[in-house]
Amino acid sequence: MLLLLTLAVVLAPLQPARVNAEQNTAPHSQVAAYELISAMNFLRTSYGLPALIENATINAVAQATAQIMADQQLSWHIGDVAGRISAAGYGAGAKVYATENFAYAGSGATIDQIMVMWADYDHMRPATQPNYCHVGAGVATASNGMTYYILQAAYISGAACDSTPPTGGGGTPGQPPAGFGYVTPVEKVELNEDGNYVHVVKTGQSLWSIAVAYGVTIKEILAWNNLPDSYVLWPGDELTIAGPDSRALVTPTPLGNVTKATPDVEGRIVHEVQAYQYLLTIAQAYGVSVDTILALNYLKADSTLSIGQKLLIRGPDQTPTPTPLPLTPLQKLTPASDGKYYHTVTEGQTLEWIANLYGVSLADLMAWNYLNASSIIYPGNRLFLDVTPPPTLTPTPAPATETPLPSATLSLSPTATQVPSPTPTATVTPSIFGFTDNSLNWLWLLAVAAVGVAVYFVFNAQKSKKQLE
Repeated sequence: MLLLLTLAVVLAPLQPARVNAEQNTAPHSQVAAYELISAMNFLRTSYGLPALIENATINAVAQATAQIMADQQLSWHIGDVAGRISAAGYGAGAKVYATENFAYAGSGATIDQIMVMWADYDHMRPATQPNYCHVGAGVATASNGMTYYILQAAYISGAACDSTPPTGGGGTPGQPPAGFGYVTPVEKVELNEDGNYVHVVKTGQSLWSIAVAYGVTIKEILAWNNLPDSYVLWPGDELTIAGPDSRALVTPTPLGNVTKATPDVEGRIVHEVQAYQYLLTIAQAYGVSVDTILALNYLKADSTLSIGQKLLIRGPDQTPTPTPLPLTPLQKLTPASDGKYYHTVTEGQTLEWIANLYGVSLADLMAWNYLNASSIIYPGNRLFLDVTPPPTLTPTPAPATETPLPSATLSLSPTATQVPSPTPTATVTPSIFGFTDNSLNWLWLLAVAAVGVAVYFVFNAQKSKKQLE
């Protein structure tokens, strides 16, 4: 047995360090809360930002949050992280801003797998947003074996990040002090003949630290090496990473860099948000202010972005063609052969309704047609309109629409309540002193009869006078 153990120790270094995804299933310890903080701080410093300061109050809130979510086996945030941190005493009553990262996985989850879950814009805010100052984390395991991971970052409005937080700092009890020094620094290797990097993993290196060093994303490394998301990185693994002039792999977009969109035919520029991009870096890439982007997209200063979101950077160069207004009934009038304008009466229309249709007064409409309050109009009658239609905004008239029917049948006659059903074909004859064409016919007959009677009496009077003489 001693001989076998000795041989095993001697021969162990001769075994290949590279293992495939199917073989890499060795057990490992659960990710601790301080590892979450260390990983996020490592990414934060890669952006040139100071590391977040671990805060005991935030640690306590994060741990309580993880335990509540594990006990209830929740699948989403419990909400109002700033309110919960503030209620615990952080900020001493000042305005507090906070964000929360949440993930849950089986007991075999690695820090790399958790960071893959947090590889989108919103989850990267603690690493990319310079306004965050303090951080805390918590880990709890549910009865079903799932482990919940919580990381919270916060800052106090008006307080400098380098000041001592009102509740004091300090690490998580029973855990190593927070930091990122335990991570083995990643040194980039030289490009090979294909224009790619072949990085050999060392102890203390993770996918996320390697991705930061080479300016790519974890998912790109996994794709280039045909590895699943669940792959556990081991010392000695060889990872192929595309270089800027790769001839064998797709060239990745550098981590956090902004590839500028080209203007469309109208001069409009629309940017699609990618991983690790935020408003400041996007604004700087296009040479515009953050306020300009906020105004063009109707966003607020505290609005969050999401991967794939479209942002309008610049509007179109030309003024859009205005939509022509619909023509009014007056603009739709067409002059008759005499150059004047007329309205043909249809069923249900009254003088008052017609005057309202064209925006003229009832008195003018009656005066133009020698009518009065007792006049009756019939379908088919043509009414003269002494108007001049206003010019239209476009030479192309809008599609013709039906003349709307009045909402109620009105009549100026004190006895009639609706237009009679007969439809005469003759047009309205102008009246004299308020008499219509029918009244005039009877008037002429009476006048002729009166003249005849007068002549008869005059003739008889003359005849009687001669007989007396």
